[in-house]
Amino acid sequence: MVNTSDKRKNGNYQVSENALGTVIEGFDLSRHLSSDDIQHIKSMWYEHLVIVFRDQNLSDDDLVRFAHSFGELHSADGAEYGGKPEELHDAIELISNIEHEGRPIGALGADEATWHTDMSMYEIPAAATILYADEIPSKGGNTRFTNLYVAYETLPHSLRDSVESRRSIHDHAYLASGGVRPGFEAVTDKSKGPGARHPVIRTHPVTGRKALYLGRFGNGYIEGYSVEESDNLIKQLWNHMTRPDFIWEHEWRVGDLIMWDNRCVAHARGSFDPTERRLLRRITVKGEIPA
Repeated sequence: MVNTSDKRKNGNYQVSENALGTVIEGFDLSRHLSSDDIQHIKSMWYEHLVIVFRDQNLSDDDLVRFAHSFGELHSADGAEYGGKPEELHDAIELISNIEHEGRPIGALGADEATWHTDMSMYEIPAAATILYADEIPSKGGNTRFTNLYVAYETLPHSLRDSVESRRSIHDHAYLASGGVRPGFEAVTDKSKGPGARHPVIRTHPVTGRKALYLGRFGNGYIEGYSVEESDNLIKQLWNHMTRPDFIWEHEWRVGDLIMWDNRCVAHARGSFDPTERRLLRRITVKGEIPA
């Protein structure tokens, strides 16, 4: 599904398209974009779920202005790594393994980040995540994306019947890197864990397509089942959702900006050499209550 691509010229920029993922070269996001530009980007985003803009050179203001074109922005306080630099814009989160005076300057470090969707532990989770690369290691740290529309559409009927009209807890206690989130305690009973309750199958508010929506691999709980039954169902769902033919993997370059739709995409990140620096700036755009 994700191995075929098409390259075409559109104005002054080139687009390489996949069923999951669109790579755009020659499009400068530092300039003020017209309403037609934004509508065109949205159309490609809704169709391809993940957009990569190559060779960008963006200030914090550029990044915030671009993100604001798609909605209200989440506030990012950096609490999970001890707080972010005061001069950084309220909406920008650093994703980095770099330390300053013995403290991390950003989230996630150099370890693997398991499959998840951003901000799904909130009642109003993220629609878009926008991630911009300032520094990239020589290898590793790739981001993988999986198409949750196709995962739903190919779900075996027996498994679909098991989760139709069910809701699940989107765990808030754990980080994507696996550790306990600061201010939370380890969960001993997943059926009583912290986090928003969302439909296991949600409908995209723009495209009208249905997608699986689970939040974070290895955590969470599907209501109406025992914890053991829920764990078994979640394992089956994630095994299906992360089939290789649903996945597209991005190998980062400095200057890449990626924008993805958390309402129909899950993502994960590979580990990398902790002695090499990796620094990205992230903004998440608020969506709506899943239905």
